[in-house]
Amino acid sequence: MKDHKLLNALWKEVEEGRVNANSVGDLTLFKYTQETHIKDLWNDANRQARGIIFRADGTIVARPFSKFFNLNERPETELKNLPWSEGVEVYEKLDGSCGTGYVHPNNRFWYLATPGSMESEQAIEGTRMLEDYAMWHMPLDCTPVFEIIYPENRIVVDYRGKRELVLLAIFEHNGEEWHPRRVDQMAELCGFRRPKRYDIDLQCDIPFEDNHEGYVCRFGNGFRVKVKSPAYLRVHRILNHMTPKGVVDLIRGKEYGVTLAQLPKEIAKDFDDIRAYVQGLYNDILTDTHKAHNSLLEALGDNAARKDKAMWIQQNVPNALCGFVFALLDDKDIEDKMWRLVLEKVKNEGEEL
Repeated sequence: MKDHKLLNALWKEVEEGRVNANSVGDLTLFKYTQETHIKDLWNDANRQARGIIFRADGTIVARPFSKFFNLNERPETELKNLPWSEGVEVYEKLDGSCGTGYVHPNNRFWYLATPGSMESEQAIEGTRMLEDYAMWHMPLDCTPVFEIIYPENRIVVDYRGKRELVLLAIFEHNGEEWHPRRVDQMAELCGFRRPKRYDIDLQCDIPFEDNHEGYVCRFGNGFRVKVKSPAYLRVHRILNHMTPKGVVDLIRGKEYGVTLAQLPKEIAKDFDDIRAYVQGLYNDILTDTHKAHNSLLEALGDNAARKDKAMWIQQNVPNALCGFVFALLDDKDIEDKMWRLVLEKVKNEGEEL
């Protein structure tokens, strides 16, 4: 379907600096800016710019979730204002990367995009992961939305090595959402897991599990609200009060007395938690790199041709780790490059709070 009115409105938002446009060939993906998020510059158009993809002729290629907010973050998400009469279902809030499914008009293959890019590391890895599922059951004229979970993309929650796509929702290109039970049926056909459902009362004390981001509450009319666990929010508050470089410098043993002095007291007392968390990111990347390197040597042997090794790495190692594995082959030090990757991960976190 085509929607020239919305496309024109999104380009207007781009001109005003409230939305970014990311074009690849004939496709353009729109994502609201960080300034829109921080300064609360929301309107009907830019709330839809959370990875919506258009062709130049106005055809909608993918229409994922519009932006939705935390409990009590805005007037409409306060407990007293929620649409209780519509009924509510409470789902696990997953802590990976959101993946928007779309069929490329030129080749009719399924791809994944993340909210800000069709070419991000997570989009590329998620597209690879689609090959493990029976996507031929999925209608080509809809938008499935997934959580992309794999070890190298850990944010805060530890999924203990899981590599999977979790089907969150399916939308028609006109914005109409499939009923959750219909999504359940499609998930079963294709082989996707669905988020865990919970029987909890949002109007009472809300229980939170360890190693858990929180909940997404979907009301019968499609309205959604996020409920984040206090532990998860604490980690992100710490990240948001520090420069990413400061976090990485801290872990690498540099002085951090000034940094601690700049943090609010209630956050400074939890600082060791964030040190352990960022060190954990580094350790996970290092472990995965050495596992990939060892698997390469087991598969081909140390004396295999460089060309064969390169092909194996490209086919079997996530993009983010390929350079590290090549460096190990050449006996090069990878510490600085690995910390740069950790820095990038820390820098990108917290936006969706």
